[in-house]
Formats: sequence, C-alpha cells, structure tokens
Amino acid sequence: MTKREKQRDLFIELINYQLKDHNVTYDDVRENPSWYMEYHTTHEKETEFIQYCISRIMKVLKVSKAEAERETSWFILQWGLTMSTSLKSSKESEEIESKSNKKTKG
Repeated sequence: MTKREKQRDLFIELINYQLKDHNVTYDDVRENPSWYMEYHTTHEKETEFIQYCISRIMKVLKVSKAEAERETSWFILQWGLTMSTSLKSSKESEEIESKSNKKTKG
C-alpha cells in the first residue's frame, strides 16, 4: 500500500470516528461537499478526537508527534466538525464572566 493510499484510508477512518456519534459514515456523507458543516461536536469531544488523531497518524503514517499534531491541525481545519456552541453563546459567556469579575473586584 502506498503512502497516499494509507493516508486516504486513515482520513476516512478519522472522518468515520468523528461521525460515529451521529450514526453516519463517510460513505453516507461523501457526496455532500459541506457535510462537515452539518454535524456538530463539543469542545470535549473535539479534544478527545484530536488525541485519537495524533495517536493514529503517528502509528499509521509513522511520523513524529510534532508532525502528527500538524497533520491533525490540517485535518481539523479541512474536515473537522463545527463546534455546537455558537459564537454568540461564547460572547455571552464572556460578558457574564466579565460582569462577575467586576463584581468581585468592586
């Protein structure tokens, strides 16, 4: 198996891993060019997924941890699921935290 074939098979494995909670696979979504925008994940699940990616990339592609981390970053950028919390929710959380900090200081 060529390196390119290994990489393709691994990426399909990684896509399937992140889609497993949605009960779909790469075969189910591959015809939809924006599939990764239609499924969501949490921060905790993404953190777990990143660790899984690094481990699998190191093992399958036989690269260093630093290289696996870079590959994982690229994979997430291209194929990572969107986070389930919206930007608005994050801003609201920051505002609440900011107000809370002002109260404790003042």
